[in-house]
Amino acid sequence: MIDYESLSNTLDHFAKEAYQFEFQTEPSGLYCARLDIRLAPDEFDVAEVYRFRETAPAHVEQVLFLISSFIGIKGTLVLAVNDVYAENMSFEMAQKLRTDPYGEWICS
Repeated sequence: MIDYESLSNTLDHFAKEAYQFEFQTEPSGLYCARLDIRLAPDEFDVAEVYRFRETAPAHVEQVLFLISSFIGIKGTLVLAVNDVYAENMSFEMAQKLRTDPYGEWICS
């Protein structure tokens, strides 16, 4: 059973369910340090998205993306809601990350 109220518990759950790698954003894609691999926006899909409002340190809303690559690598990407659309992010990356859990557009 997943505790959707806690980001850390949800991350632990999905790590056990095959989403074991951590990704970080780059202007034109994702990077996994553990595998030293970069994925362009056309090389992965966002399988699911979850939002969390943590009470510490400053009520920051975070977004958890479950990432599935076309070569079979699954992992997670965690961003503060303000960082989802970073200024230096490519248009293709912004498109990949712009859906909410219900598939609706976050921004126009």
